[in-house]
Amino acid sequence: MSLAEMKPRLSVVIPSRDCLPYLPEAIASIRAQEVGAVEIVVVDDGSSDGTWDWLSEAAVSDRLLFPVKGAAQGVAAARNLGVRRASADIIAFLDADDQYLPGALSDRLGLMERDPAITLTFADIMSVDPQGGLVGYQFDYWPLFRAFLAGRSGLLPLGANAFPILLAEMVCTTSSVITRKGALSVVGGFNETYRISEDWDLWLKLAKLGPVWCSTRRATRYLVRPGSTSRNMAELARTMHQVFDAQAPDPSRIPQPWRGVAQARVRVAEAEAAMVAGRHFEAMCRHLSAFTVAPSLVVAKKAAADGLRFLRLK
Repeated sequence: MSLAEMKPRLSVVIPSRDCLPYLPEAIASIRAQEVGAVEIVVVDDGSSDGTWDWLSEAAVSDRLLFPVKGAAQGVAAARNLGVRRASADIIAFLDADDQYLPGALSDRLGLMERDPAITLTFADIMSVDPQGGLVGYQFDYWPLFRAFLAGRSGLLPLGANAFPILLAEMVCTTSSVITRKGALSVVGGFNETYRISEDWDLWLKLAKLGPVWCSTRRATRYLVRPGSTSRNMAELARTMHQVFDAQAPDPSRIPQPWRGVAQARVRVAEAEAAMVAGRHFEAMCRHLSAFTVAPSLVVAKKAAADGLRFLRLK
């Protein structure tokens, strides 16, 4: 058998910490994809729920399932470790509590095989709550991206505005991403110093490196769980600010309307962190600052609500 025949078409990297109740379904959703040989690299990032024993047993009957012991260093380090252990040139990411929907990979995998210059592709997702209820669809949530799509469907290039689009709105979800091992190596993978926003940081770096495409196909069933890391508003606001400053050091070079929306999103995160901490005057000021760069009725109402809370506490 030649090396090309032995090499999988795709490697899917799954970081997992105490997600054993969900992990078998995530793996099954990959195996249900009709795209040929797919390697699955699962990094057990310090689980205490029996994940490693389950993976070790499952790998006996699945020659393309590769369990990897992580060092409980966080999701960015776990994904980087998985990428290093992956053997395919094309890499996809899936979180342990998410699942691929039917046909999630075929259109973009074929596209990336035809065009080696593409560094990043992503797709729409459906978000569900722990009871299986629909929360919403990713592409429907972001107004600028809806305007970019303009009712189009299928595989679409983001073109010259890929970086501003990804800077302004969080349309790219990790569990829908397909990228390249070589591109990840060039940009240094996920920044392990970030506890949150490490994915946003990486997509921006990949958008600087080469072409970005999206698929309007809903590729992933994304579980929204209470108490997730992204709910730590102070950390989220801090890392969003850091990523923005690092990836867009001169905001004046970002065209409108994306620049204003990106700046407002960071300021809104800072406002919400202040509100959670009970600093209502600061929250009002940050919301008003967000309004100045991207006027929005929603943000104006939040600023007014912050002001009322502040006055009640005086």
